[in-house]
Parts: sequence; C-alpha cells; structure tokens
Amino acid sequence: MSSGYRSWEERDADVAKTKAETAGLAAAAEVARQAAESGAAATETAKLAEQVKQTKLRNQLAGIKDAAKDDKADRKAKRRERRDENGTTFKLLVNIVMALGLFAALPAQISYFLGLHRKDDANPGPAWTLGPIPFFLELLAWVGVMGTRWAHRKGLARWPFWLMTAALASVAGYINLAHGMTEYGTVAGIALAATSVIGPLLAEVRQFLETKAAEDGRDLKQRAQDRRKAREVAKVEQERERVEKAEDGRRKTLFQDEFAEYERILAAHPTGGITRAAAWEQAWETKHLLPLSVTAESLASREVAREAIEEVMTEYGRSPESVAVDLWLASVFPANRGDDGSAGTPAEGGPEGPKGGGSRARRAADSEAPATQGRKGKQRSGRASAKTPERPLDPAHIEKVRKLSEALGDDQMLSARKVREVIGGGSNEYAVRLRNFVKNNPAQDA
Repeated sequence: MSSGYRSWEERDADVAKTKAETAGLAAAAEVARQAAESGAAATETAKLAEQVKQTKLRNQLAGIKDAAKDDKADRKAKRRERRDENGTTFKLLVNIVMALGLFAALPAQISYFLGLHRKDDANPGPAWTLGPIPFFLELLAWVGVMGTRWAHRKGLARWPFWLMTAALASVAGYINLAHGMTEYGTVAGIALAATSVIGPLLAEVRQFLETKAAEDGRDLKQRAQDRRKAREVAKVEQERERVEKAEDGRRKTLFQDEFAEYERILAAHPTGGITRAAAWEQAWETKHLLPLSVTAESLASREVAREAIEEVMTEYGRSPESVAVDLWLASVFPANRGDDGSAGTPAEGGPEGPKGGGSRARRAADSEAPATQGRKGKQRSGRASAKTPERPLDPAHIEKVRKLSEALGDDQMLSARKVREVIGGGSNEYAVRLRNFVKNNPAQDA
C-alpha cells in the first residue's frame, strides 16, 4: 500500500514548478499578445501604405485623364483653327445655301412652267414640254461658276465668267420674281428671286477667296505680324516725311537761293538718283564754293574775330601758345574749392588787400612781373614779357599806314593784320604801335 505522504521539499518543488509553469504561460501569453499587436500594427501599416499607393495611382489616373482632356481640347482647337484657316465651314455653308436655293427655286419654276398653256386651248393640261426649262435656267448660272473655277486653275482672267454668272443668275432671278409676285405676292417673289441669285453669288465669292488664299500662303499669325510691321514702317515713314518737310521749310525760309538750286538738282535727277543730303551739299557748293554751312560772310566774321583776338594778345603780351597752355592747365587742375575756399578767395587768416584781398593784388602783380622761360621767344604762360627797348617807328611805315587809313576812310577799320600787310610784315607789337600812332596822331611825325 503506497503512502500519500510528501515531504516539504517535494511540496516546495511542486510549488516552484507550478509557479514556473504559470510564469511561462504568462510570458507566452504576453508574447502572443505582443505578436498580435505587432501583426495588427503591420496590418494597419500595410493598409495605410496601400491607401497611399492607391491615392497616388488615383492622382496619376486623374492627371492622365486631364492630360487626355487637354490633348483632346488641343486637337479640337487645332482642327477648328485648321477649318477656319481653310474656310471649311464657310465652304460647307455655301454648299448648303446653294442646295437649299435649288430645292426652293426648282419646284416653283416647275409648277409655273407646267401650268402654262395657250390662250385658245379649251382643255389645257400640264405643259410637259416646258418641264426642262427650270433645270436649264438654274444650271445656266452654275456654268459661269464652274467657268470661274476653271479659269482660276489655269491662271486665266476671271471677269468674263463673273459677268456670265451675273447675267444668267439675273435671268432666273427675274423669272422667279415675276412668277412669285404674281402667284404669292411681293415678299414671296423677292424670296424666290434670292434663291436663284444668292447661291451663284456666294459660289463666286468663295472662289474669289480661294484664289486670294492660294496667292497668299501666309497663315493668320504671319499676316498679323506683317500688318504690324507694315504699320510700324508706315509710322516711321510718316515721321521721316514730317521731319523732311519741316527741314525744307526752314531751308526755304533761311536760304531761298540755295533751296531753289536744291530743288533744281532734285528735279534734274531721276527719282532716287540722288539723295537729299547730296543734293543740298551740291547746291551749297554751287552757290558758295565753300563747305556746307560756311559762307563768305561767316568767313569774314571769323577773320574779324581772329584779328580782335590777335590784337588783345599783342597788347597784353600773350601768345596763342600761352593761352592754350593756360586753358589746358585750367581743365587739368581746376580751381581749389577745398579748405581754402573758392578759387580767387584767400585762405582764412591769410594776407588780404583792400576790397578784394591779396589774391587779386598778387595776380595783378604777377601779370606785370616779367619772367621768361629760358628760350628765346617763349614766355611763361599768363605773364607779360620783360621790358625791352621799343623799335622806333619808321616814318615810311607811318606814311603807308596813313595812306591805308585814308583809303579805308575810317581809322576804326585799321587792324594789326592790315598794318603788317601794308608794311611788309613785322611783329604784332610794332604793328599795334603803328596803328595806334596813326589813330592818335593823324598829322604828326614819329
């Protein structure tokens, strides 16, 4: 008989085993729970990724659909532009109008001609022999239309066929007008006449436009660019003509003789044979034998100014070279306007003279102080030459200058240049002293 007694060690071991199994089961349950949560997260992630992928695909599909719509719209726009460029819609409408005109005009004319009969016919019936006449009348106008098309293809004159179309369409239109007004009234007569005339007229217009389109192969954009360029060229041409007109007006007012010669030269040459500038230069040279804008009077004024400058420089002991050097130095070294103030103003605290300061006094003193540059005939710029014994006036020269003054009739017309010419040369200083002596002592000797 087995005993059920268990020792404490066995019992503790069973408890520990049970606890270990319980902990293992709990751990397994936790692992299963975590695995379930991971699976759920992975599933959710996969679901979101699938949603993102589907959204991208839907967006791409929408973009493709929009692009397809845009392409379809572009194709429609291009087809519409091509139809408008080729006049397809206009041509189609012209054909429809011509067909409707025939369908409207033929029945009315057929009923009219079939109803005709002789006045002495007691039992009149349909006039079948007149049945072809409506077709004949309506087709006559289209003979002229087809002739215009043939002339266009062969490059022949189209106006004879235009006259033919107008005349034949007018015959059919008149018959419809008279018949319609008699049977149905004025409005119906005019409408019937229009059905016979408008169709051929539109056909001729369509052929005329096709001829023009064949002669001008430009598209709408190119024609617009050409029109804009033509407007710009016309605007420039108008401005040039306005300027030339104003220029001719000033020339005619200021230079009448020269302008008359200028017009004569332009008229003598063929159109475009000589430019305006060349004609004006030639006219000026013919009248003055001088460069453009220069006259004998302007040359005389220039010489008078030159003599005046020479006299001034001679009287003040200056030379053209010294004046040129002074002007050059003034342009290279401008007046000091820094701490010392403006040019010609003495620095603060410096010596000043009465009423204008010491700088003016110094300049006046410097202009009187002689200082040569070491070379014969050369003077320092802006300074008077040193005093030298003056050459005595020659009595023969005085007599010559007096005779010149008498010949001129006015002492004021005497100039240093003329004095030098009459005495055979010499310095400006000597010539000026001679001139001044004759002016101041008309009856004295030297």
